This record gives sequence, structure tokens and C-alpha cells, in this order.
Amino acid sequence: MLKIPFLRNILLVSLLFATAFPLYDLLYIIPSYQKLLIQEAEREAARFVRFLIVSHDLDQLELSSDSIPQMLVKDVAQLKAENQLEKLRIFSPAGEIVFSSDSMEIGTFNNKSYFHQLVAKGKTYSKMVHNQSVTAEGSITDRDLVETYIPVMVDGRFNGAMEVYYDISIGQQSLLSLSRQSFFILIGASIGLLLMTLMLLFRAHNSIVARDQAEVALQQINEDLEERVLQRTAELSRTDQLLSSEIVERKKAQQAQRESFAALSEAHSRIDSIISSVADALLVTDHEDVVVLINPVAEALFKVRADDVVGCRLPDVIGFDQLLLEIAKARQELRNSPMVEFDFEMIQDGEIHIFQGRTARLKDAQNTGSSLVLLIHDVTRERQIEKMKSEFVSMAAHELQTPLTMILGYSELLLDQSKHFADEARDEFLQIINDKSIELSGLIDDILDLSRIEDGRGIQLNFSKVEIAGLCQRLIENFARTNSSHQFKFEQSEDDLVIEADEPRLVQVLENLLGNAVKYSPDGGGIQVVLQREGESIRLEITDQGIGMSDEVRENALERFYRGDASNTAVRGTGLGLSIAKYIIDAHGGQIEIFSTKGTGTQLVIRLPLAV
Repeated sequence: MLKIPFLRNILLVSLLFATAFPLYDLLYIIPSYQKLLIQEAEREAARFVRFLIVSHDLDQLELSSDSIPQMLVKDVAQLKAENQLEKLRIFSPAGEIVFSSDSMEIGTFNNKSYFHQLVAKGKTYSKMVHNQSVTAEGSITDRDLVETYIPVMVDGRFNGAMEVYYDISIGQQSLLSLSRQSFFILIGASIGLLLMTLMLLFRAHNSIVARDQAEVALQQINEDLEERVLQRTAELSRTDQLLSSEIVERKKAQQAQRESFAALSEAHSRIDSIISSVADALLVTDHEDVVVLINPVAEALFKVRADDVVGCRLPDVIGFDQLLLEIAKARQELRNSPMVEFDFEMIQDGEIHIFQGRTARLKDAQNTGSSLVLLIHDVTRERQIEKMKSEFVSMAAHELQTPLTMILGYSELLLDQSKHFADEARDEFLQIINDKSIELSGLIDDILDLSRIEDGRGIQLNFSKVEIAGLCQRLIENFARTNSSHQFKFEQSEDDLVIEADEPRLVQVLENLLGNAVKYSPDGGGIQVVLQREGESIRLEITDQGIGMSDEVRENALERFYRGDASNTAVRGTGLGLSIAKYIIDAHGGQIEIFSTKGTGTQLVIRLPLAV
């Protein structure tokens, strides 16, 4: 078998592949998985640190042992208890440990060169520490860790650093087990491949030997036949040459014709598909304003059919004087500009829609450039959003200015040493300042939440089990104490209704909805809250007897920036509360609905799944 070059080469190639696969797994795939595991731990550490910095405003503090927020200490303790974190240290700019999950380390300094030469200059420093190896701090660990230093930079200035220890022992063990399994599987597969190849090569060797013997016998017969064939071939070759030449030429011509037809058909289909898929209305006219092309969107806009209007003049197709006037103006401007844009309004389905038209010259076969391409795009929604954003900016500035003015006014009174106030008046001033500061903080939180939602970051939620009835009872009691003109009533169908929720965010939603019920019931009246089970969910109803909503307001109330009557400054608000509430409820897997009629009050219904 080895004497046959072809079979020998196959055997060598099989040996090469059988050896290469296990080596490739051992030398490349397994180290690559190891590297990915470390990189994922580093990225998780970076994300965790960024979360702590943003959620606890660490970039606004000078890091010291006295400035560490208590909520951060609780968050770190919880994460460590949940085995998400092995250790966390916070360093001051000088390298002092101002916080550590191991309290014995607080107050010591990190004088290592990597801290002052890398981390202090804004660079992240990481180290993989294997079991029974030495960490960057010089201690010996009994598990596999990834130790990461992440600098805290404020306006390009080093404000300290965080050191995160992540335990990757389980990942390492899983990776080792998987690597062993894959390696032994590849070894087994390689051995099986070799055995199969040897068996096939042995059979192929026997077949080749038998074939060689048959070829020797056939060779003699072929020699006899070749002599006879040569005689006939000589006679037919001349005729075949003539026929072959003619056939080849005909085939070339037919093939060229088929290719040209296929290319033309494909180009035509592609153009039709592009025109049909354009989302805007498209019209093309020639130099005499005769319609030569119209797409389905334009057919729907002008309520015509392409078969009926192609070949007709443009005024007969559009029949809208304002648009025809704009097109005429555009034709004049196109003499000096490659494209002209204009806006116009049309009534569709009983509503006024704003459209943006774009015109451009289209050169015809004579290169006169007098043909016209017209694109029409419905920009009603975009203009409405622009208007709502403009109104929101104005309203937000007004809402922020009001508490700021009161804070500044009362603080100036307290700072004026020439005036002396009684303790009761001073306490009243301080209480007003505190209340307005809380109000201002709430407005800023709403704007920050909206910013996170707009740029795709979303709102961070930390779920826990929440007893919803008790939470509602506490909030209603708080509102009842501060709103004596309203009668609050709470009803529940059963006790111990527990949901999985982020309690602070759920409180934010309920306070917003109760606050709206009070705000839009200026003459007082009853506010009823009903809690009941509905299948595998809870149903929470908040009903007031206020001014209610029109159908238009109700349909748009959950949209960002929307306010029912932005010109009415007597009812304060930025138009963000309900949209943020809807986002939070959606993130909990729930639903929020509004039922209201102008002048008869409003009912908001929230559904949230029960805890499993």
C-alpha cells in the first residue's frame, strides 16, 4: 500500500490532521478560552466600578474614609454576600485605602510602583492570580482571582482608584473540565479517523491492483480498436471541423443574447423593487410635466393608480394648488441649485399633516436636465416631537427656576446678619429650603432618568420581594397627612400579595401617580386606591374625581415630553412623570393603562406579576 504514491499521500495527510486537531485544541483553543475568561472578569470589574461611581456620585467627592457613602458600604456587602465580589478596595489619590471590604486594611497605603506609575495616570491595571500565587499586594491566595485596579478620573484629574477582586475559580474549573473533555474527544476522533482511513486505504489498494490487471487486458483490445477508429476518424474529422466551427459561433451568439436579456430583466426588476420599497412618495416627470413614474406610496397619498396617471400631466395627478405652486417655485430655483426642499400641509383622514418635498433635476436622453424628480416625506410626527421638546425645555427651565428662586431667597434671608429671626421662623425657612431642594432633586432625577432611557442605557433595577399592600398603605398615609382637602381610601382583596420589584422605583411610580391624582383634583375630592389579585398578577387601581382627560390627551399621556395643556402653568410639571412610570412598569414585566373622560376624573390601572 505504501508503494502507491496516492495512497501514501492520503495516509500522511490523515496522520497530519489526526495530530493537528488535538495540538490546535491544546495550544490555541484552550489558551483562548482562558484569555476570554480573564477579559470578561476585567470587563465585569470595570462595569461594576462605573456603576458604583455613577450610582453613588463618587466622581463628585474627594475620596477619603469620611466621604464613603453608607449606601455604597451596604451595596458592597450585599454583592459580596451574593458571591458576586471577592474583595473591593477604594484608594485615595495618595494611595491610602479609605474603604475595604476587609476593614483591617483601611488606613494602609499602597506604595507599589504600578499604582503610582500606571493607575495614578488613568490606566487600568489587571493581574491574573492563580491558586497559591502571590497577588499584586504580596499576599497568597487560595483560589483563582482577577485583580483589577480602575482609576477614578474627574475632569482629567486622578481622584483615586478602586481595586476589585473577582473569584473565577468556578470558571477556571469549568474551563479545565471542558478542555479535558474536548481534548480527549479529539484524541478519540483522531484515532477513529486513522483507523477508518487505514481500512479504506487497504480496500482501495486491493481495488487498484485489480484495476491494473484489468487495464492490461483492455489495453490490447484498445490497440486493435484504435487502428480501426483512426481510419474512420480521418474521414470524419474534416467534416466535424467545419460543423464544429459553425456550431460554436451560433452558441456564442445565443449565449450573448441570453446574457443581455437576463441582465436587462434583472436591472428592470431591481429598479422596480427599489422604487416600490421607497418609504416616501416618489414622482418623476418629463420636461412637459408629464408623469412618467409614480410609486405605491405616492399612489396612496394622491389617491390615484399608476396605470391611470402615467402619461398624464402633473396638475391632473396632484390636484393640490399649494403643492403645485411649491413645485413651480422649485423649478425656478433648480436652475441654480441641484436640489430644492420645501414644506407644505395637506389634510389626510380629517387631520392636517405636514409634508416635506424634495425636488431635483433629472437629465434626459438629450441631456437637457428639464425632467423632475419629486420626493414627498410625511414629517408631521417629527415636527410634533420637535415642538414637544421645545415646550419641554421651556417648562423644565420654569420648573427648575421656581424652587431655585425660593431656595436662594430664603437662604439670603438666613445669611443676612442684619436681620434677626425667631427660632420658629428660622426653622420654617430651613424647612422650605429643604422641601424645595427635595423637589429640585426630584426634577433633576426625572431628567437624568429620561437621559438614560433616551441614550439606551436604561434605568438600573434591583429586584427584591415587596409586600405591595403595606407599601401602598404607607404611601397613602403620607399623602393624606399633607393633603387634607382630599379623602384617601384604600381597599385590598387579600393580604400578603408579594411581587418581585425594585422597591425605590416602584415607590417613585406610585408617588407620581398619587401626586397626579392630587394635582389634577384642585378642588379636593376622593382618591380611591384598590389592590386585588388578578390571576397570576396584581391589579392596582388609582381613581380620582379630578378634571379628567380628553381622548387626545389620554392617548398621548404616556409619551415623553407630552403635557395635556403645556400653556397652563397653573398645573406644574415637565411631562416626564407618566412616561418614566410606564418605562419602569414595562421593565417589571407589567402594564399601565389610563381610563378617563373629560371632567369626570381619571383611573390608572397597573398590572404586575406576582412573585413566584
